[in-house]
Amino acid sequence: MNEKNIIFHVEGGIGKNIMATAVAKAIKKKHPDRDIITIGSWPAIWFNHPDVERFYALGNTPYIFEDYIRDKDTLIYKQEPYHHHGYINKQVHCIEAWCDLLGVEYNGEKPDIYLTHSESEMARMQFGSSDKPIFVFQTNGGGTPPNQQHPMSWVRDAPLPTVLKMLEPFMEEYNLIQIRTEQQPGYENIPFISSPNIREVIALLKWSSKRLLIDSFAQHACISLGKKSTVLWPMDNVKALGYDFHDNIISNVKLKKTHLIESYLGDLDISGQPHMCPFKDDDIFDVNQVIKSLKKQKDTKFPQSMMNMAPQQQQQQPQACPSHPPQMAPQMAPQMPQVQTQPEPKQVQTA
Repeated sequence: MNEKNIIFHVEGGIGKNIMATAVAKAIKKKHPDRDIITIGSWPAIWFNHPDVERFYALGNTPYIFEDYIRDKDTLIYKQEPYHHHGYINKQVHCIEAWCDLLGVEYNGEKPDIYLTHSESEMARMQFGSSDKPIFVFQTNGGGTPPNQQHPMSWVRDAPLPTVLKMLEPFMEEYNLIQIRTEQQPGYENIPFISSPNIREVIALLKWSSKRLLIDSFAQHACISLGKKSTVLWPMDNVKALGYDFHDNIISNVKLKKTHLIESYLGDLDISGQPHMCPFKDDDIFDVNQVIKSLKKQKDTKFPQSMMNMAPQQQQQQPQACPSHPPQMAPQMAPQMPQVQTQPEPKQVQTA
C-alpha cells in the first residue's frame, strides 16, 4: 500500500460523479506518484478507471483513516465546485472550477467511463435484436423527492408535450427508449429503461443512434463515449455544465428576475422553485431546430456478435475483461436492465 495518497471526496449525483472523473485525470497529472482514493455517492462510475487506485461509497468507509491517513503522507481533496465564484457566475465549467479549488491545472480534461467488453456486449445483445436503430431520450433529471409522485424541475426538465413533437418524426424508423425512473413522467406508448446499475444504462447509450437529452447524467456520459447528442436547456447553463461537443439548444425564454427563497448561490435552483418559473406554456423550444439537429446524428450499426465469430476470430480480439469461469452459477451472472412498457399506449402522462 502506497504511503502517499490523495483522498478525493465527491458528493452529489451521477452527473457530478461523472464530471469528477475528469478532475481525477487532472489530479493524477499533477501527482503521478500518489494513489487516488475516491469516496463518492456513485462508486460504480469509477470501475476500471486507470487513475484511481480504489473507490469507496459515502457512508461505508470504516477503515479509511487507519489505512490511508494515519501517519501517512495523504492529501485530502474535499472541495465543493458548486461554490466556486466562476461557476456560480457561469464563467467557467464545473470541471475547471473544481480543478481550480484543488490547485491542479485544467487542460480541457473530459469525463471518462470505462465500460468492459462484457458490459458492451450484454447491451448489444439485448438492444441489438431489433431491426431498428436505437433512439434514447431523457426528459427529467435528478432523483425522486419524498411524497412527490412526478417530480419536475422547470430549470432543466423538458416539457413532455413539446418533446413528443420532437420525437414524432422518428417513431416509425427508430426504437425509442426513455431514460427515467418509475416515478418520473413518461409516455404510455414508449418503453423506458430503469436500472439500479447505472453502467447498464451507459452501455445502452454507447449503442444508441440518436440521443435527445437534458442537463443530467446522460449528457456527461455521452462525452465519455464520444456520442454527440442534442441537449435541451430550458435555462442557459451551458457554460457551467455543458460541452461544445454536443449540439446545445437553449429555450426561447429568459429569466428576468432572481428571487430564490432557499439559496443565494446563483440565479437558479436545480430543483426549480415553482414561484420563479418564467414559462407561459410548454412551447419553449424551436421544435424544427431540434429535429434538424437529431437528423444530423449518424446511426450506430451493431457489429456481428463476438459469440457468433469463428474461434480464430475470437482469439484475435483483445479482451477487456476475463470471461466468466464455466463453473459460475447462472444466477451470479450480471443482470441486464429491464426495459419496461406500460399497458394500453395512448396518451402522455404529465406531472
